[in-house]
Amino acid sequence: MKPCPHEAEAQAVLRRGHWPDACDPELRKHVETCDRCAGQLVVLHAFQRARSEAVQVAHMGHPSLLWWRAQLRRRNDALERVGKPITTAQIFALCISIVTAVALFASQMRKGVDWSSWLPAPPAFSHFDALSFFASVRADWGLILLLTGFGTLVLLSALVVYLASDRS
Repeated sequence: MKPCPHEAEAQAVLRRGHWPDACDPELRKHVETCDRCAGQLVVLHAFQRARSEAVQVAHMGHPSLLWWRAQLRRRNDALERVGKPITTAQIFALCISIVTAVALFASQMRKGVDWSSWLPAPPAFSHFDALSFFASVRADWGLILLLTGFGTLVLLSALVVYLASDRS
């Protein structure tokens, strides 16, 4: 198809909002006879109407609300960046605890230690005295020190995980 010489002029009139009332009468007569210009004006007019309706529907909101949302988003992004090393520390503490538990279990399995052999016989009295418990433990102090160290490590690992966790 051959391009119309009045096509650009008709588009410019429509974009300025002068169509059909404030435009040149000759251009109106041309559009009535030229199918190409008439089709383009219909399409452009439909797009302009849809755009103006979309602009009217879109509500930006109060500027302070937009500012608050931007600050909140910025704060959350910063917390995510800071939280990544904390998560790494939590995973590290968990791995150390698991490795310690596996090492303790493996060493005890290799030695063939009976777990109940180091406990005293159940007392005949009803109360539990911690000093008498440790005094009546058999002479295997290495196991007690190992268990005490393991318990300390587990408690410290749990404390690190608790303090590093997000308490929101």
